[in-house]
Amino acid sequence: MTREHNHGRFGFHPGQYAFRNARTSYAAKCPPHIVKYGLHYYSARGERVLDPMVGSGTTLVQARIQGRHAYGYDIDPLARLIAQVKAHPLRDAWIANAAETVTRRTKRDIAILNSKQPSAAARNRATPPDFENRDYWFHPQVAEHLALLSYHITELATSKPIRDFLWVAFASLILAKQSVANARDVIHSRTHYFQHPEPPNVLEKFEKRLRLMRQKMSEYCTLCDENTGLDVSARRGDARHLRLEDETIDLVLTSPPYATALDYTRAHFLAVAWMQAALGLDLAEYRELAPRYVGAERGRLENLELVEQPGWIRANAVTTKLNRRSPRHARLIQRYWRDMDQVLQEIHRVLKDKKHAILIVCPSHIRRVQVPTHEVLAEMGRAHGLALKRRHTRTIYRHRRMLPYLQNAFGKRMSTEYILIFQKI
Repeated sequence: MTREHNHGRFGFHPGQYAFRNARTSYAAKCPPHIVKYGLHYYSARGERVLDPMVGSGTTLVQARIQGRHAYGYDIDPLARLIAQVKAHPLRDAWIANAAETVTRRTKRDIAILNSKQPSAAARNRATPPDFENRDYWFHPQVAEHLALLSYHITELATSKPIRDFLWVAFASLILAKQSVANARDVIHSRTHYFQHPEPPNVLEKFEKRLRLMRQKMSEYCTLCDENTGLDVSARRGDARHLRLEDETIDLVLTSPPYATALDYTRAHFLAVAWMQAALGLDLAEYRELAPRYVGAERGRLENLELVEQPGWIRANAVTTKLNRRSPRHARLIQRYWRDMDQVLQEIHRVLKDKKHAILIVCPSHIRRVQVPTHEVLAEMGRAHGLALKRRHTRTIYRHRRMLPYLQNAFGKRMSTEYILIFQKI
């Protein structure tokens, strides 16, 4: 049974669950305490929860902790990998041996490379993949050590969940705020070159990351102990065309991407270039996904005409105003509206009658034009049988923002996030 509340504004005690997700580096992560709130008040144990844009997997993690089945879909293969690893409980004893073996073998190879006569086999294992501007972004020593780590993770005789856990630790070395790459703002759309005074110690950082992830995973396992037999998974899929049957979901909970705000393929490329064995595609194939992402800046726009859509009062107004400043961005925002309209149609289709969908969104600016995404999605939701029952707000404080912001280029910074609670009618 759904539990309602009468809070005048958004509120949920963040200390009710002490667990913090393992620190995976990922752009624009969904706030865990909002997900906890949504699950607590709008679903019950054993029900089926959907996140059609699962990102780094916060919904899956919190759903398992609270005893819900949960399904997450995403186009991005790195997102799916991170989400699946975070949501899949692994006992530390299962991880420990694999982690020790990989680090020991990597240390051995580093010692061989530093010897007077390194073997041809060790040099071959230390050969990094070939990709554009590799030597610009990675110091030669860093590249060698990353190549060794990736080799030994790939060749390790272990289960897929354990190997994937090691791959997420590996990816975080590059996507972290203090990346081992010659870069900063790596998880943002515009990576900036930054040369380290000394080459980072890749293996030391890998071991530190593993310790932290193992600690958080142990905490997660403790919280999940009583919640057995749950189906929780990250799946390949598109929120606009979900592979789910009609009226099979009890709660949808997601945080859609901003329009043109973040190019995930550009944000993740420095890590993906090393992870073909984990992701099943190379960097070129990964970049080809970019135009398919909701909110993408890339993709052909020539055949996208600016035509006012019936009922899209707020959306049409934004598109028209933006067209006066930048016709290209007007077409991008119109494509975003069309994408999100399809997403809302799918949410309505898969939701059971009278059940809820929670969207966590933030308005933005494009070329100094205000984009009230929360108002547009509320308008679209009504058109598809999703009635807006409640709207809560949350302040985004400047020191907590993940993304850099150029106010002169984009306009006044938006500091309010909206939690939109729809009900299928």
